[in-house]
Order: sequence, then C-alpha cells, then structure tokens
Amino acid sequence: MKIALITHNYLPHIGGLEFYVKRLADSLSAHGISVDVLTTDMGTSDAGRKPEAKYFKTSFAFMRNPFSLDFIKYLRKNKYDILHIHSVWFLHGLIAVYFRHKAKIITTIHGVYPDQAGIKLRFFLGIYKYFVAYILHKSEKILVYSEIEKEKLLRLWGVPSHKIILMPMAIHIEQYEDWPKDQAILFTGRIIPDKNPEVLIKAVGLLDKRLQSFKLVFVGSIEEDYREQLMVLSKSLNITNEIIFIGQLDPSIEHEREQLMDYYKRAWVFVSLGSWEGQPTRLMEAMQYKTPVIAYAAGGTADFVVDGKNGLVIKHLDAVLLAERLQLILSDENLAKRIGNEARITIENGYSWDKIFEKIFTIYTDTEKCY
Repeated sequence: MKIALITHNYLPHIGGLEFYVKRLADSLSAHGISVDVLTTDMGTSDAGRKPEAKYFKTSFAFMRNPFSLDFIKYLRKNKYDILHIHSVWFLHGLIAVYFRHKAKIITTIHGVYPDQAGIKLRFFLGIYKYFVAYILHKSEKILVYSEIEKEKLLRLWGVPSHKIILMPMAIHIEQYEDWPKDQAILFTGRIIPDKNPEVLIKAVGLLDKRLQSFKLVFVGSIEEDYREQLMVLSKSLNITNEIIFIGQLDPSIEHEREQLMDYYKRAWVFVSLGSWEGQPTRLMEAMQYKTPVIAYAAGGTADFVVDGKNGLVIKHLDAVLLAERLQLILSDENLAKRIGNEARITIENGYSWDKIFEKIFTIYTDTEKCY
C-alpha cells in the first residue's frame, strides 16, 4: 500500500493540521507503510523541513491558498493507492483529487465551516464551496471530528451519511503528576485575527483589579504589526496585567516541545477562541495536564469540552462573557482543580492517538480491498 497525505502546508509551518499529518505519517511509517506528505513551500523556510515531505514550489497564492504547477507535474508521473486529503478548502487538495489516477480518496476535514467569518472570507468560501463539493463527491470516506461537524457537512453539502465517519482529534498522551500552577493565562497557536486574541485582551481589561497579578502569555507565531496592534489595544484599555509574547515553539523539535508542554503544565487556565476549528489540539494538550480550559464553542469543541464539567464554554465571542468565566476560574482554586482533573480523565478516555490511529489504519486497509 502506497499512501500520500495531501496538505497545503506542513512543518516547519506550525498548526494543528500540520501536527495531525505528522503524527499520521510517523505512525504509518512505523507500521511499514510507504507514505509521502505532498505539500507546498508556501510560508515554509528551508530549515526544519521534514524528510517524509515533498515541498512543491508555489506558483502563486491567494488568501493563503497556494497553487503549484510542480505539484501537478508530479501527480501526473507518480501513482498512489490512497490519497488522504487534509486541505479541502485549498487548491492543493482539489488538484490532488483531479489528478489522482486510480487512487482512492480519503478525506479528513479539519473544520467544516467557520462559525464566524469576515465578508472577504465568506465571499471566497461561497465560491470555493463548489470545489469542496467535488472533493467530497470523489471521496470514499470522509472523516470528521464530531457530531457537530457531521451535521454541518450534511447541511451544507448533503453528503451521504454512509460516507461519513466520526474520527476525533487525538494526541500522544503524556504521563503527568500534579504540577504547581503559575498565575498565568495561556493562549497558544498562531496568533492571527481568526483566533481572536483581541477578545481575550478585552476580557482581561474587564477583570477585577485584584487579578492584576495574572499575566497573559501568548505562545505562537505572530506578525510584528499585529503584535503592535494588540499592545496598543491593551494600553487603550489601561491593562496593567503583564502581557508576554513568547514566539513560536515547534513540538517536532524535542527541546521546544518540552518548553511548550511546560507552559501548558504551569498555566492556571488555557483559553481557545478560534472561529474556525475542528477539535483544537492545543485544547487537548492543555487538558492532559489538568489545566482548566475556557473555549469558544466553534466546530467540534463543544463535543468534548462540557461546560462546567471538564472546562468552561462560551457560545459567543464576547469579551464580557469571557471575562465572567475568567473571573470564575482565576478566583476559585477548588473549581480550577476539579475541572482540571475532569479534563485529564476526558483526554485519557477518548482522545488517545494510538486508539484513533488503529481506526484510521482499518479504514485504509478496508479501502485498499475495494480495488
């Protein structure tokens, strides 16, 4: 069996999708399966590229959507048994399906549709929905993270139910003993407008002044202009809490992974506010260390973060709502511990990568038998 994993971006470009594909590629290789990651060089430095990936030159890009003529040339000359698409909203996935030869198509959707989007993005998505429909039509199986995402898929594209398989996001679960928590509010991942960090800053500005000792820590890549915008916002709100931007940490590099996991272990609370999510890996990474989370109910988040049990959930991107939840968790240590303990149990019971990979591997082998 020869498999290609198709993603428009890959490591060292940092993101939940990229690390999902990395875990999958490593697990397939460990099982003796021939696997390539077919991606582009858009926004990717030469340093840190992975040997399992082929980085095709980007001919042009529109709204972070790369197109590669070299990728087309490669697909015409090389054949695979299975193409696993991880970028349905990008031309890279569409091209792979069109030039697939006789390869079977498996598709994982890492976020079916945004719960909130600007006018420009909604316009682009409205056009591109027809290309997504083509990919879904050609797919043997479509993997989604949650019931919420499945319902979106059915509503927007009318995909036959027998094609859809619920396949949660998962992580390699680390051993953990209780760790002292710092007075820190943690936000990780790419620091971009779609992740709504400004809502968190506004919420911090509404906190009781007695909570000024809690620092706000951002870990992830950020453009300097956007960082300046966030700092100007914090000053306009007279925020006296310390705000720290750590920069990007790559979990595929051992010492950087240790640093990142240390932030998760030590945070008092972790906040996730992305508008377009499947099931955020960063939430699971925080929860495995008994760190209570506050999450915006985007995508499949609310399928595994249960409000008041293993986390706190806000249903609207509203700074007042978020401030109320922050105030609650920052001022009640017993509540924070109870939610953190439940969070660890949730991840252990349902989101282990080894268990999820076994299910994905079964889908591959069943699909290959269809030849």
